[in-house]
Amino acid sequence: MKTAQTRSMDDAKWNHLHTLAAFCTLGGTVLDGYILGLIGGAIHAASDEMHISPLSQGLVGASALIGIFIGGLTFGRVADRLGRKVVFQWNLVAFIVLSILQLFALNMWDLTAYRVLLGVAIGVEYAVGAALLSEFVPARTRGALLATLQATWFLGFVAANFVGLAWADANWRLVLASSAIPAVVIAVARIWLPESPRWLQTQGRDTEAQEIVDKYFPTGTTLPPVEVATKSDRWTELFDKKFWRMSTYAGVFWACQVAPLFAIFTFITPVLDGLGLPSGFQRDFIMNMLQLAGVIVFIWVVGASRRRPLAIWTFGVIFALLFALGLFPHAPLIILAAIIGAYLFIAAGACNLEFVYPSEMFPTRLRTSGVGFSAAMSRIGAAATTYAFPALIASLGINAALLVLSAFALIGFIASVLWAPETSKSTIR
Repeated sequence: MKTAQTRSMDDAKWNHLHTLAAFCTLGGTVLDGYILGLIGGAIHAASDEMHISPLSQGLVGASALIGIFIGGLTFGRVADRLGRKVVFQWNLVAFIVLSILQLFALNMWDLTAYRVLLGVAIGVEYAVGAALLSEFVPARTRGALLATLQATWFLGFVAANFVGLAWADANWRLVLASSAIPAVVIAVARIWLPESPRWLQTQGRDTEAQEIVDKYFPTGTTLPPVEVATKSDRWTELFDKKFWRMSTYAGVFWACQVAPLFAIFTFITPVLDGLGLPSGFQRDFIMNMLQLAGVIVFIWVVGASRRRPLAIWTFGVIFALLFALGLFPHAPLIILAAIIGAYLFIAAGACNLEFVYPSEMFPTRLRTSGVGFSAAMSRIGAAATTYAFPALIASLGINAALLVLSAFALIGFIASVLWAPETSKSTIR
């Protein structure tokens, strides 16, 4: 039995460093969801003022997703080479500046540019946040805590929906700029967060890593073993014979989860109107609460489940629900409401895996590169569907548009059956 004198950092009791790391990471995830959710409430008022066409609305809605692709693909590798802390800290400064710049948007292209750059910053959070948190917290709480990241993301997303509904018509620029306020709070907290000891180990800086462990953990706490990075390490290693299948699956998994989700959530009002659900605050409130309930319930589900079967069955159910919405446009209203409610609950909850699964697939020396690549691939799907969705609705109708989106869940289901690894018992290496 391990004693306090020989306990690994992986087995340590929860302490204030874990709390700080959790706050800094969860706070960033709330901010991500808040920024992405604000555009759904603001886009209609902005479109009325700037005379934005449906296709251009799709571009504005997808702009942050395009930026996430750039940020995740680029800065994941930067964080593996230069360290977690420097990227994690300065990213919040970008959030603050870009949030405020939205106050001065004069046309669609200004707004799109600011949203793309905000997306780059969000991509950094996706690539670094979950990876950094997984490297700090004890192994016994890692799965559930990483699953909580998605719950906090939806908390921010839902809060943004309510802020948009309440104030976007009065001043949509101020609504978009409001994200600067939580960004300041989180930026200040990250000043006190040290570098990841695991990352320092991968760089051969074991003495510095042990100094951080000695400062924040009981005497005798040891560093866990990790794979040491070498000068020959390259981003392209993600696609060698050892990692290519895992990297490909991680990107497909994440893309197929978020592609229909972002399209539907960004344009939730026309979706619900097109399905015939009575409009009003009560409807919007119920739908938002179903999403939030899903991510809260799935914190436990992810913690109690193996990753592979969870990915498979959630993709299967989501495909069935979207397919049913598309195939039966004249179903009784109560049935349509139940199906869309079930979709919002399960799709939102299944997304808890996004911050858990990829972080467990890759070793520390490639973790933010792998997670960043996966996040980047996910945003190709999300940006494409969000950009095209308003035009699909206008040309094909809401039901056919939902049938198109169901194809992503089917692809995710097939890919999971063929390639999904089991990582729930894996150790962070």
